[in-house]
Amino acid sequence: MELRHLRYFLSVAETLNFSRAAERLHIAQPALSKQIRNLEELIGAQLFTRSKHQVALTRAGEAFREQAILILEQTKRASHLARRVDSGEIGRLSIGFVGSASYSFLPWVLRAFHQQYPDVELTLREMDGPTQAISLRDGRIDIGFLRLPVTDKDIAFETIFQERFILALPSGHRLATQDLVSMYDLSEEQFIMFPERGGSGFRIQITDACQGFGFLPRIAQEAAPMQNVIGLVGAGLGISIVPESVQKIQMPEVVYRPLLEELPTAAIALAWHKKDTFNTIRIFSDVAREVARSRSTTSAGNQP
Repeated sequence: MELRHLRYFLSVAETLNFSRAAERLHIAQPALSKQIRNLEELIGAQLFTRSKHQVALTRAGEAFREQAILILEQTKRASHLARRVDSGEIGRLSIGFVGSASYSFLPWVLRAFHQQYPDVELTLREMDGPTQAISLRDGRIDIGFLRLPVTDKDIAFETIFQERFILALPSGHRLATQDLVSMYDLSEEQFIMFPERGGSGFRIQITDACQGFGFLPRIAQEAAPMQNVIGLVGAGLGISIVPESVQKIQMPEVVYRPLLEELPTAAIALAWHKKDTFNTIRIFSDVAREVARSRSTTSAGNQP
C-alpha cells in the first residue's frame, strides 16, 4: 500500500463519484477504479458499494476513511518536521564560551536566536579558548565564542565582536580619582592577569600593549575566570586591564577607568570545526552576524 492509494481513496470517499474524483486527481477514471480495486485487495475488505447510479462507503470504508485521514495528516506533519530539522530550525546546539563573552556579545546573540528559532535546544558550556578548540575538534561542542588567537588549523573562525580595553582599579587606588589613566602610569603597578593557558589571548595582548609603552607588566596574581580577576582587584592585590563589557561586574571596591591611549581591541571570535557544516550551525552563525551588524561591530574571517 502506498500513500497515493490513500489519496485516491479519500478523493472518491469525499465525492462519492469516480468520474469527479478522477478529474480532481488528474487521472483517467478507469485507472482510478483499478487503483481502488487494488487497494481493496490489499486490505482484504470492500470499501465502496457500487451501482450504475450510486457509490457509497461500506462500514469498512467508513472505518478506513478515518484512519486514512490520520495517516496522511501524520505523514504531512512528519515531512514538515523533517524539513525543519534538515534546515536547522529544530535540533540541539552545544555552545562553548569564554566567561567574558557572557558580559558582552553572547547574551544578545542567544536572545535573538531563541526568538527566531525557539525549537532549537541550546546547551551552554563555559570553557577557555584552548579547551574550546579541543572540544570543537572532538565534537563535544558545536560552536564556540572565544578570544583570539585561534591556532588550531582544524578550527574555522571569524571575529564577530570587538570592544575596547579599560582599567580596573581598587576603589582606593591613587589613580581611581582620574577620569583617564595613561598607560605610562602603570609601569610600577602590580597586575592581576589571566593564566598563560586559559587566557593566553588576553595575556599576550596586554603584555604586548605594555611593552609598547616601555615596560613589562609586573604580575602579582594569576586568576580566571573574569569574576575572580575583578575580585582580586577589589581585594587590593593589583590592577587589571580588562574588556570594556567587564564593568558590568559591579563591586564597591572596584572602579573602572578608560585608558588615555588607544589599545588594540579585545576581540571575540565565533569558531567551529571546518568539517561541521550542518544547518543549525549555519543559521546560528547567520544570527550572530546579524546581531554583530546591528551592534555596529566588525566581522572578518572565514564563514561556514
